[in-house]
Amino acid sequence: MSMYVITHKKFNYPISQGYVPLLVGANKNENPNNYETDNAGENISNKNPNYSELTGLYWLWKNNHDKNIGISHYRRYFSKSSTNNTLYYRTVILGSPIPITTKRLDEYLKTYDWIIPTPEIVEEGSMEKHFIHCHHKQDLIITKEVVQEMYPEYIDSFEKFMHGNKASFFNMFYTTKQQMDNYCEWLFKILFEVEKRVDISNYDAYQKRLFGFLSERLFNIWLEYNQPNIKYLATFNTDLVSRLWAVKQVKHKVLGWN
Repeated sequence: MSMYVITHKKFNYPISQGYVPLLVGANKNENPNNYETDNAGENISNKNPNYSELTGLYWLWKNNHDKNIGISHYRRYFSKSSTNNTLYYRTVILGSPIPITTKRLDEYLKTYDWIIPTPEIVEEGSMEKHFIHCHHKQDLIITKEVVQEMYPEYIDSFEKFMHGNKASFFNMFYTTKQQMDNYCEWLFKILFEVEKRVDISNYDAYQKRLFGFLSERLFNIWLEYNQPNIKYLATFNTDLVSRLWAVKQVKHKVLGWN
């Protein structure tokens, strides 16, 4: 049972037992701390500039046999809090939070199928508008076409999610290996087909991470269709979290003060 911390470089944030650093893009990125790497065994490490943390997810799917498994990021972790408001108050009192233990996560999996980030509401009004605002509309059209062709039973869930206004972002989760395998089989079949049909040659480095961005949406669509029992947890970004940050969040998002 492990939480794999996706990273492309050395990081120093303290993590507890059960958290394992996993270097992605390992064919090119240096590994001075001898982290696990995404380029051993069956892998797509070379796709990292376009697939981001998904090269780590693919490696875990094809090469790992943990009973329970998850991914977080070197800067972003699950907290002990189920809501962002509780996270803010905890941080005001305790200072920088620490990642939830894998022992606690394993306890949750006795009741829940998936542990994922608390959903966020997007300002654009719908997930479709949000994607088009942040990325390229044609890529979403092509993705829908691929889903329609490969998994037509998912189209209603695709439409429902895209017309909704909230999502769990960051490609973070904790679940059983069996659940993850089922999801990955579906996800990568779609993404590899989309990759054949889109042209990202003229995109900047950020937009070339297209398949990572698409997967954040596809993950929510997969969950919408399959309806597993979900436990939501707040996440925190270690680049941002501090008492001062938490006080500002409480004043603005909880109390409504400007």
